[in-house]
Amino acid sequence: MTRNIYILIISLLATIAYADNNPGIDFYKAGEPGIAKKLFEEQLNSSPTEKAVALYYLGEIAFDAGQPAEALGYYKQGWETNPEYAFNKVGEGKILLKTDRPAAEKAFDTAIKVNKKNADTYVAIASAYSANGMETEAASSLENARKLNPNVPAIFLYEGDRLLALNKPGDAAGKYEQAIHFDPDCQIAYIRYAEVYQAVTPSLSVEMLQKVLANHPEYLLAQRTLGNVYSLQGAYAKATDAYGKYMAGGLYSADNLVHYASALFFDKQYDKAAEVLAKGKAMDPDNFLLKRLSFYDACETGKYQEGLDEATAFFRIPDGKFIWQDYLYYGRLLNEAKQYGRSLAALRQAQALSDSHAHPEIYKDIANVSLNSGDDNAAIEAYTKYIEQAGEAAEASDFYQLGKYYYGAAVKDSTLAAGYLAKADSIFAIVKERVPSSHLGVLWQARTNSLLDPETEKGLAKPYYEACIPMLEKNQDKYRKELSECYRYLGYYYYLKQDMDSSKLYWNKILDIAPTDKTALEALKNIK
Repeated sequence: MTRNIYILIISLLATIAYADNNPGIDFYKAGEPGIAKKLFEEQLNSSPTEKAVALYYLGEIAFDAGQPAEALGYYKQGWETNPEYAFNKVGEGKILLKTDRPAAEKAFDTAIKVNKKNADTYVAIASAYSANGMETEAASSLENARKLNPNVPAIFLYEGDRLLALNKPGDAAGKYEQAIHFDPDCQIAYIRYAEVYQAVTPSLSVEMLQKVLANHPEYLLAQRTLGNVYSLQGAYAKATDAYGKYMAGGLYSADNLVHYASALFFDKQYDKAAEVLAKGKAMDPDNFLLKRLSFYDACETGKYQEGLDEATAFFRIPDGKFIWQDYLYYGRLLNEAKQYGRSLAALRQAQALSDSHAHPEIYKDIANVSLNSGDDNAAIEAYTKYIEQAGEAAEASDFYQLGKYYYGAAVKDSTLAAGYLAKADSIFAIVKERVPSSHLGVLWQARTNSLLDPETEKGLAKPYYEACIPMLEKNQDKYRKELSECYRYLGYYYYLKQDMDSSKLYWNKILDIAPTDKTALEALKNIK
């Protein structure tokens, strides 16, 4: 008799030890049922102890997926495999509560008899009651758990999860902290805590995850969660590093690949993102998010036709929940395909689905498409709206681009050139004011005024070219072409003014940096 009891205790301890070190349980509790299911299915050919645990969690996964009949089958098989693993009886009772409460409570009693001194069993029963909306009974079972062991982490995890379901994240985090306090190795509590704060106080999430990784560097799920937290912060380089470590473990879902590819994409690692997307699509060809990100990435990597084909198929998905970025990238792909009318329509739809004040950059794309289609006025109008709505966020480079739009319009339309050039000059003056160390603002003022004075009679561009030269001469090798332009203008200007010494000076300056320049050589021949 004593020997039988000893064997029973050893069997029970083996079951508990195995459950505590089962990666499938970690993945299930961390919200990765697909990975967990795969791991548990692999364990069905193991020992009765391992198989019973696997069958219980397969039942839990089926229950969560709304498949109670399938879940019940797993629980019963688990109980038959190893009647010392009480949780399968708890699972059975959870299913029976809806149809046969006496039978359900009998199943709970059986589980308690197996593990009379195990508070976790009472917590599992409390969870079963809660799953059926029986909160009074759940509270009673939880109280029984406290009587056995008030400090067992399962109690605090259960309470934290319930509070989270009631939209009380702060209180939930407090419970997870208590679980960690009483068991510093309760790894899932670190994950729960980090997820509560990831969108509110991400620094707390990072701190908690780094704590668990300091003691358990092999804990892959902490890396996954760390990647999620960094992504929400926009710290994509850190996110990709964390995701990369998680993926190296070889256990990942299509959803994990979506997160990893997204972080890579926003970190502008487009080629690497394409590799991850290919893995994801092979795993889950119908994944909506993977399809979305795939045509975004194709656009960024210059695979325009491939991206357009993918985008066209994407928009045919029935009941697809399309967002403004979908139409933005669709518009860009259509622009590359020279389908300008359809491109503008897509970009207008992007604006309709977004707050244009929050996303004024769409106007940049509209300006680009308008320019490509030959409508300079529409391009100018769109880019002007972008700058107006961007406000202080508008950069010198934005004014520079708008100035070039006006300049380009003047080149194309001589009848309106004077007005366009006047605007261009004022805008390039803003560029010069904002970035006085750059030559671009003053150089384009020079070019603009040169167009305003095509015969160089007034020398309107002269002061700008003169101001530009000292900046360009600081890096003569890089700016040979621009310097030649400045010297050429001044050489010609002084030639017209009959100041031949000054004219020769500038033509010779050209030869100093471009000895074979034909224009300079010819000009010097003609100067006596």
